[in-house]
Amino acid sequence: MSADWRANRSDDEDDEYEEAFAGRTGVILAVDCAGYMFEQEGDSETRFVEVLHIVEATMRNKVVANETDLVGVVFYNTKNNPAPESEDELQPGLVAPRQCAIYIPLGSTSAEMIRKVRGMRESSDLCGFDTKFGHSESTSLSNVLWLCSRIFSHCGYKLCQSTIILFTSNDTPHDSSTNEYQQALVKARDLQQKDIFVDLVPMSSKFNCDKFYKEFLCTVLAEDMSDFEAPAYEASKARLLHRLFVKSYKKRSMAHLKWHLSDDVALGVNVYTLRRSPRYPKKVRLLRTTNEVIVSKRVHMTSTISEDGEQETTKAILPGEQRKSITIGGEKVSFKPDEVAHMKQLLPPGIRLLGFKPASVIDATIQIRSCLFLYPNEGYINGSTTLFRALYEKCLEKNQVAFCMLTMRRKQPTKLVALIPQQELAHDPMGEADRHCGFRVKFIPFAGDIRKLSMLEEGSTPEVTDEQTDLFKKLVKKVKFKFHPSHFEDPSSQNLYINIESLMFDVEDAELIDSTQPDCERIDSKLEPILADMERMFGKDSEEAPKRRRNEGADNDDEPRTKGARVAPVNDEELVEMVKQGKMASLTVAVLKQYLQKQGATGLSGLTKSGLVDKILAIQDD
Repeated sequence: MSADWRANRSDDEDDEYEEAFAGRTGVILAVDCAGYMFEQEGDSETRFVEVLHIVEATMRNKVVANETDLVGVVFYNTKNNPAPESEDELQPGLVAPRQCAIYIPLGSTSAEMIRKVRGMRESSDLCGFDTKFGHSESTSLSNVLWLCSRIFSHCGYKLCQSTIILFTSNDTPHDSSTNEYQQALVKARDLQQKDIFVDLVPMSSKFNCDKFYKEFLCTVLAEDMSDFEAPAYEASKARLLHRLFVKSYKKRSMAHLKWHLSDDVALGVNVYTLRRSPRYPKKVRLLRTTNEVIVSKRVHMTSTISEDGEQETTKAILPGEQRKSITIGGEKVSFKPDEVAHMKQLLPPGIRLLGFKPASVIDATIQIRSCLFLYPNEGYINGSTTLFRALYEKCLEKNQVAFCMLTMRRKQPTKLVALIPQQELAHDPMGEADRHCGFRVKFIPFAGDIRKLSMLEEGSTPEVTDEQTDLFKKLVKKVKFKFHPSHFEDPSSQNLYINIESLMFDVEDAELIDSTQPDCERIDSKLEPILADMERMFGKDSEEAPKRRRNEGADNDDEPRTKGARVAPVNDEELVEMVKQGKMASLTVAVLKQYLQKQGATGLSGLTKSGLVDKILAIQDD
């Protein structure tokens, strides 16, 4: 095979992130359905409807975060236990106890589940909740937890984490002198042994965890009661309602390596990534006529051509028979696949210490790719944590960085890196540490990677007066703001998922809030006092000359003429007539949507101009 193998090679950084992590999590949302959850306070919604908002948001978040995770909804403190609506929801061997009901069985989040919750929330009578489920206030919490535990064991998957989220406004479900109180604590110890977590979302600002849930939650989580922090109503609700389209990645290491300090001394370390680009949903090709999935397969073929130019034989080439070539100096040099792999890999996987340099040699301009994170692995080599900690503290004390050669995996090229010790910083608004203790792996360019720009070396630096410098000091001070990466969402991924949701649930005019757009009005108001000084020192901004039209001033009739202005239809009858005659050039998408909305049509947000025209013709045919 003759081809430039460099053109088709994938980026090394992306290859390192292609890892398949097994395991899925399960979440059961247990909702209290007693009468106090349906009491309305003023003009606000009832607590039960508020819970349905949170349940819907949790499911929508799970679809994006990890579509393989399982979600289920259980009602307790109900009077009735209705049978499942369909046979698909029927789970053999799983019977809900008295005053409990399985509203949505544990399974992967689907559009039907979200529509079911949304339909109940938007219904005036909550889909006949009083008749179908009813209300009670004497359900034993141990029975609810037993049901959730049984649902986890019957889900058909081995879950890496199981969580029960309780929604209630009753801070005393059982009195301390009753048997139900002791049974709940016994069940809490059972959940702790099964590694099932319990999370509480109090649906009242006056909720007091000390009455019951403090001891219960500390028993489930095996925590000391003196270290218990009661969940707050607003904080717990905001955490579940947090709408951010971010793919969830498992916190697992990219590689387990040996860090060779010398020929005789090595310690085990894990390599983690501090950043990952968002992955969009994978597109699948479908056959237009039947919507069947198209499976494509690439086969490399070879043909022999006779002297007269006719093709004689053709056969498929197996991977072992292929060669890769590169043209250098007019000569074509070919390689076997094994030879290409050996040329890339100079050293076996691992980290090899070159020496230490002061931290001042690390410059921000040498950033060539995102950093990694290094942490000890005691399970790989005993004593690695102690040796790693001693080296880390000494590097911090002397302000030194370790220069090493890093080979992440077999058949991958070796990289020059600097291991920079870093201390833990303050936590961000979501409770995560901004920076953890350990070594930050910074990639250093080789000599051949550094570019020298003549425009920077030969250019002369303009002189700036002290008055101009002081003016821009004021500008910088006025436009300062608090920065954190969590404040900025990727507008491309947000826009993609918002449009997908709009098409799926027929939501029109879905709003996209682009957090990367500057607040121009606020900036202008802050800079207004110094604008006069800026114009005096630097002059006014030069206005761009208006772009000349292509045919402006042309007298020749043979030259192409500019397009005339669009003629808008006067009324709906004229618009329909223009559509039937195929005169769509002067019709805008906004005009077509406005007409269809008058006719009561829905699902217009994702339609193109041709789709809107087809919808108008279909309405006229009816």
